[in-house]
Amino acid sequence: MKRNSKRFLALFLSVAMTVTPAVLTQAENEDANVQVSVTPTPETEAEKTAVAAETPVQENATAEEENTDTTVTPAAVDASAVKETPAATETPASETTPEVTASPAEESKNEEAEAPQPTAAPETTEEGKTEETDKPETKPEDLNPDGSNMTIDKEDNSAYKMLKIKSSSAELNGDKIKITLNTDGKNYEKLYLGSKEDPDEAKNAAAIVGTENEDGYTFIFEVPASEQVQTFSIVPFSVKNQKWYTNMALKLNVPGMKAPEPTAAPEPTATPLPTAAPTQAPAQNEITDAGIKLVKENGDEFAMFVITGSTVKVSEDKYIVTLSTAKQNYDMIYLGSASDSDKEANSIKGVENSAGGYTYTFEVTASKEAQTIAVVPHSKKSQNWYAKGILTITVPAVPGYGEAAPTPEPTVSPEPTEAPVETPAPTETPVPSTTPEATTTPEPTATPAPGSCASGIYNITVNSSSSMFRVIDCVLTSKNGKMTAVLTLSGTGYDYLCLGTKEEAAAADSSTWIPYGTDANGKYTYEIPVEALDNGIAVAAFSHKNQIWYDRILTFQSSTLNKIGDVQDDPQPDTAPDTTITATPAPTAKPNKKPTATPTPTATPKPDKKPEEESKYESDLSGGTASVNSSTTLADGTYTPDSFSWSGGSGKVSISCNKVTVTNGQAYATIVFSSEYYGYVKANGNKYYGACGGGTSTFTIPVALNQNNTIIGMTTRMSQAHEITYTIYIALKGANDPKKTDKDNPADDNSMLSTGNKKLDDSAPEITGLEYKDETTLEHAKYFKLYHYAKGITLLEVDMTTDTARKPETVDSGKENAKTEAADSQELTGTEKLYMGNVVKYLIVPEGAVIPAGLDKDVIVINQPVESAYVASTDALNILDKLDLTDKVTALGMEKEDCTVDSLTAALEDGSVTFAGKDEDTDYKALVKSQCGISILSSDILPTEEADTEAKENLLKDSAEKYSTLKIPFIVDRSADEKDDNAKAEWEKAYEAIFVTDEEE
Repeated sequence: MKRNSKRFLALFLSVAMTVTPAVLTQAENEDANVQVSVTPTPETEAEKTAVAAETPVQENATAEEENTDTTVTPAAVDASAVKETPAATETPASETTPEVTASPAEESKNEEAEAPQPTAAPETTEEGKTEETDKPETKPEDLNPDGSNMTIDKEDNSAYKMLKIKSSSAELNGDKIKITLNTDGKNYEKLYLGSKEDPDEAKNAAAIVGTENEDGYTFIFEVPASEQVQTFSIVPFSVKNQKWYTNMALKLNVPGMKAPEPTAAPEPTATPLPTAAPTQAPAQNEITDAGIKLVKENGDEFAMFVITGSTVKVSEDKYIVTLSTAKQNYDMIYLGSASDSDKEANSIKGVENSAGGYTYTFEVTASKEAQTIAVVPHSKKSQNWYAKGILTITVPAVPGYGEAAPTPEPTVSPEPTEAPVETPAPTETPVPSTTPEATTTPEPTATPAPGSCASGIYNITVNSSSSMFRVIDCVLTSKNGKMTAVLTLSGTGYDYLCLGTKEEAAAADSSTWIPYGTDANGKYTYEIPVEALDNGIAVAAFSHKNQIWYDRILTFQSSTLNKIGDVQDDPQPDTAPDTTITATPAPTAKPNKKPTATPTPTATPKPDKKPEEESKYESDLSGGTASVNSSTTLADGTYTPDSFSWSGGSGKVSISCNKVTVTNGQAYATIVFSSEYYGYVKANGNKYYGACGGGTSTFTIPVALNQNNTIIGMTTRMSQAHEITYTIYIALKGANDPKKTDKDNPADDNSMLSTGNKKLDDSAPEITGLEYKDETTLEHAKYFKLYHYAKGITLLEVDMTTDTARKPETVDSGKENAKTEAADSQELTGTEKLYMGNVVKYLIVPEGAVIPAGLDKDVIVINQPVESAYVASTDALNILDKLDLTDKVTALGMEKEDCTVDSLTAALEDGSVTFAGKDEDTDYKALVKSQCGISILSSDILPTEEADTEAKENLLKDSAEKYSTLKIPFIVDRSADEKDDNAKAEWEKAYEAIFVTDEEE
């Protein structure tokens, strides 16, 4: 077939040349663009045959369309007759085929004869195929109305094969048409709507970046709506060559869609005056085209699960939702989180529909507001649940649901409403006669019913725009016409909230950020002002894990208000708080000038002159704290705590406690905030008022000794009163029972451990709030220790200094080099310092176990279960393989040729395990992406020679800083440094303690 096509080509060219005196062909390569003018000489039949034999035929579409366009040149042409002329820039479309044109002298004579010739030649020269198989026509009139058959075409309307469209859609969106293109192949990663002649700067600025999927890329963009078919020039960006493809002009035909006429909508709105309109409202119990899309966290539609149709129908207090697809990529869906264990049992099976896809039908609770629901699809091909990210749908509210029919009645009968207005005198007369009823004046502030509520304390339901930010409880307080809410989230993933968008939060001063507090169950709580009910409030949330801000919309549903307490408005709600708040920046001149009275007029109790006595208090109706058991067997008197620790807040304000008073068998702690702006403290179910001034705020409150206590402090330091939740822990075993110490390894003054980090402990250290159980006996290993405490908590100590070139820190050296160490310590804070000691101590905490507040300042906490690990140590990897724990490894610090575990080598090849670099080349973003729970580093990070000490110490310090910022604990594996195999084998016990939980044992 190829041979015949070549002969036909040669014959065709010879005939064309006899008609046309001159032939223009274009030869293009990467370095030059030239046109070759060829004047043929008389040919014999043999020469024609030679031409056919020697003519190259381009058969590779990839090489031809992506790189160069090969011209067909008769081999028998006299070389002397060939001359080089500049390429004609006005004919770029001819790059794919040799164009046969007439010489100027014969142009007018052969004009008609030439016209059909160029159109016949390309089809045989391009790829050696016939027109029917090589050039599927994509004429504008053949476009489907929904854009499902769009293609990227060349100028001759043939599809451009290097950018094949697997599926496409066009959807009218107001005065725009939303285009979705899914490519079959990954040749091009960006598109540009415009001319290929435009400068690269313009292309880059307006590039449409594709989202990579399993088969190619997904491009989503909008074009202006038009009733007529539109043709747009389009330029792709090559993945391989990393440049815009300009060899030929390409185009995209978009089906015509009529934009809605804005003037037509208002006209029907004039007709609701008759009572016929209300009768239509109940009938509108269904949305036949709900426009539901399955979207990713960034708002982009999930290209592998395109919803082609959706309905929402009211059924009593439920919405019946149907979702239809045109493909069968996913046979089931689950409403909830990918981490849920009961997905299979509660899945929604897809039913095959006429379009060849699936239809899913399920129920959700009916609501007057749109609902965002997390969805987990189940792959039909791999039989796995989707777990690469969070996918959500937004179910719109059916118009009229939950609204009574009388709503239009006031519009029909406005006249009666004027009658009361005409009789203002009677409404005024009761006011003087019942002056006490002036207390009802706050009700006018509640007149905008949708936006506010009467004074009081309420439970209220809060809808969130994201399933990753779920509010499980909310207490709303309305007072003096202003509302504040204490939100409790389902998880602990956000460090701060800030009113406004994520961009505004990032640019705002950190003092405006709202830090989290914790409730009695360890859940994160935040207090935010509420401007209005039933209106979405923009709130930015700062992710603890990803260290970025996310946009969230919160809606407080007035229909769910449930009053749980009363609040009396202040006599002058606007004066007292405002004057006090403006005075807060410099209250030191008059420390007792009632800064505590700002949030609540009941703060009139005078500051305690004897802080060892219980502070004045009143009942806390908000339920912010629970009552505590403050009883103790200690004799009445004053004690100094064995230790005191706390957590919570932003860290700008510290808390101290140097006195515990026991009265009538009840313990009271005197706590001091390092700020004079704390007006009250909530504790034990009450609200306590203390002594403020001189830079501190002091309160004496009942506490449970040797346990975590939750307190809530209110500060007026910000622009408005703000509550912050803290957890405090007071350890007191007895006035004459000092904590055990080790003179060779002393702990810091405020440490909750009885020993420091100068060396491995010879016996289990005493840890405040934890009960010691036993020790794991190690007969050979030299560089680690394991001690076990109650509740399944384990202390792991790893020696980072012995037998290395690091200079060990001793008690004496610490005193001698105090100034130097103090300077160095300023560079490292918190957790970072813990990694730089002679010994690093880790506390392995099982899921659900609670540790004393502040203990994380003395040890590195590893929370179980550990499901994702980064391993950069070959010895550690071999141990994990022996323990059958390689399924926990999601990232490696070694290439596949260096990996000693076959299963992980294969995992590196298929991409299920990531190569994340090593040492200074560690890819920390990859660790965050893999949700890394722990990193195991090689002991190569420790210096073995004095010459390497400085460089290795800096590397260790840099690693400590970055891992601490990401809150990912890391361990230096020293199993390779042990002297023999028996010692190395005992490191299995260390990794079992980290990875294996009691349930797995």
